[in-house]
Amino acid sequence: MELQTSRFGTITVEEDMIYSFSNGIPGFEGENSFILISPEEDKPLSYLQSVNNGDLAFIITDPFVFYPEYDFELPESAIADLEIESVDQVIIQSIISINGDMEAATMNLIAPIVINTNNRVGKQVVLGNVSYTTKHPLFALADK
Repeated sequence: MELQTSRFGTITVEEDMIYSFSNGIPGFEGENSFILISPEEDKPLSYLQSVNNGDLAFIITDPFVFYPEYDFELPESAIADLEIESVDQVIIQSIISINGDMEAATMNLIAPIVINTNNRVGKQVVLGNVSYTTKHPLFALADK
């Protein structure tokens, strides 16, 4: 199918590219189908593009690139919902917020995007009992 997006123009989407988020993303519960887009020129940033709304794409990244010490345990309910059998089948991403200047960008570490690559199911998981927030500076390590 062809998908018209505001960020990437028209792109061809195959069924096996689509990830299902049964509960959507908090605040966007009606959006249940996404694809990952990883333009080489934007690495390490990628995009979680809605299949049903060409204007909706979340900027995401591997949080371990910016915070190697990032550590958490997935709740058993999330493991069951996503049918995770092995860590090898999981991709962890964090949503990036950019309000103006890229140097002031923040990353949501309290609610990572967890994707099971085997069954193509994803979920934004809100972690409990952690010291992370929704607004960790993206470039905090660059200042050290």
